[in-house]
Amino acid sequence: MTDVAATDIDRSGLDTKDQRRRAIIGSSVGTIIEWYDFTLYGLASALIFAPLFFPGAGTLAGTLGAFATFAVGFGARPVGGLIFAHFGDRIGRKTTLLTTLLMMGLATTLIGLLPTGESIGIWAPILLIVLRLFQGAGAGAEFAGAMTMASESAPTKNRAFVAGFPGSAVYVGMALATCCFALVSLMPSELFLAWGWRIPFVASIVIVAFALYFRLRVKETAAFKAAERKGEVTTAPLVEAVRTHWRILLPGMALFVFALPWVYVVQTYSLNYTTGTLSVDPTHALIGLVIAELLTIPVTLLCGRLADRIGRKPVLMAAAIFGVVFAFPMFWLFNTENSWLVGLSLILGLAVIQGGTIGVSAAMLAELFPTRMRWSGIAISREIPAALVGGTAPLVATALVAATGGSPWLVAVYLIVLSVIGIVGIRFLPETLHRGVEATELQH
Repeated sequence: MTDVAATDIDRSGLDTKDQRRRAIIGSSVGTIIEWYDFTLYGLASALIFAPLFFPGAGTLAGTLGAFATFAVGFGARPVGGLIFAHFGDRIGRKTTLLTTLLMMGLATTLIGLLPTGESIGIWAPILLIVLRLFQGAGAGAEFAGAMTMASESAPTKNRAFVAGFPGSAVYVGMALATCCFALVSLMPSELFLAWGWRIPFVASIVIVAFALYFRLRVKETAAFKAAERKGEVTTAPLVEAVRTHWRILLPGMALFVFALPWVYVVQTYSLNYTTGTLSVDPTHALIGLVIAELLTIPVTLLCGRLADRIGRKPVLMAAAIFGVVFAFPMFWLFNTENSWLVGLSLILGLAVIQGGTIGVSAAMLAELFPTRMRWSGIAISREIPAALVGGTAPLVATALVAATGGSPWLVAVYLIVLSVIGIVGIRFLPETLHRGVEATELQH
């Protein structure tokens, strides 16, 4: 069958090669700021938010409090994700994505300007939570929208590869945030805690301006314009997605129940574990994490290319099986306290599991939902698991290690259980290789 986006090149001129390139860049730069913001917050939660915003609470209680504010953002993700998905499917991708970009970036910048607990007491964590809610609401819509825009702008033959660009942009944002945080952490400790930590947060506004420039140049996707012309835009896309595609939504959510906690255990909790419970040098841990994030970028694109050749399900299934196999070895490598082996563990935890899922899942879900509810379907599949098990993963991991007196074996079991849930979900998802984004319109 002919792809909707490809068909619309001849009919309306909306998706020229230049427009496709702009759509990919526009979706990717928004993803960079989303994950710059979220990674920055996660790093700060792991390393410095406890003494700054929960002074006097004690080490464990302060860490739990900091990770609880991290989890709060994920509670807001499905709310913001579903609200903005509704408008993204109703009024278009471009306008909605501009709104989410500004919401995320401004919230992150304001976090960098917040007074600490020593200055304003209980109001410090309260304001931190409020800004985290806005950050989470914007981010909850951003990536689902970016996945939608990139996938709709790609031809069927290489959709997973193209969807890998906003997927790999996740790790550009992560690496950028980690690099910025690592650099300011080299400051003398008293200066870093006094004001140095604020620099990466305030700098978010610069990245927002850069992303805004590219996103303003993107036109609406051809697939959405075609749906508008045909009168197929629905007034209640979320309701229709749940009513007509629940058999896709359930295994789709199971896929992200596996994929999302892994990234937050590796990205956020591992820093706290290796530098707090263990004695790994924080700078070495951050450098290892940056290298892992940078290597995940080409792996994501390579996995997308592979998924365009052999299918989406084999690549996703391999990543989930690796999650089962690698959970215990990851912590064994951490426990050596050898910086090189810790770095190797971080690389494998991110590059294999996230590289094998993030771009491939974007293409697959785009091919499973019709244009009129595509953003909504992706948001439901991704953001509800993000709230339930994604953002809470560092908090759960901290509690599990505390319950075992510093041993990580329960965390490994936790990751294995989630990976098995992912395997089951992937098993029940239909293969979508060679299915154009218009195939869902004809099937449902």
